[in-house]
Amino acid sequence: SLVRKCLCREEWNRTKPCADVREEAKLISGLLITLNSFAQQMGPPKTMGFMSYSTPQYKMHSFETATGYRFVLTTDPGVPDQHDCLKQIYADLFVEHVIKNPMYQIGEDVSKCTAFTTKLQSFLQTRPFFAMLMSS
Repeated sequence: SLVRKCLCREEWNRTKPCADVREEAKLISGLLITLNSFAQQMGPPKTMGFMSYSTPQYKMHSFETATGYRFVLTTDPGVPDQHDCLKQIYADLFVEHVIKNPMYQIGEDVSKCTAFTTKLQSFLQTRPFFAMLMSS
């Protein structure tokens, strides 16, 4: 069976701190698996799963690669779809600074790839939704 594991987790501008990071990761993983399955069952043939969903408190954006990596971004509910942003994180940051890093072992926490975490932070801070959060 497929093992799912959180390889990287970052927080910016979160209003309520997470009490149990591991439990939250398990809940999000289960939710994503369920939503993906639902989207594939209810959608037209070749549906790739869901890209985002909203609640009054937040919006969760998701992108899953063909190789099974899933990138998730949780934002304010008013933020537009970030699917392209997540694809760019995968292609320009994750592949370049994690996958191509000879020191990285597949499945390890990516915090050891400091170039990735630094560039991820810089990249997200340039997004319009990030500036919107900082000004509120």
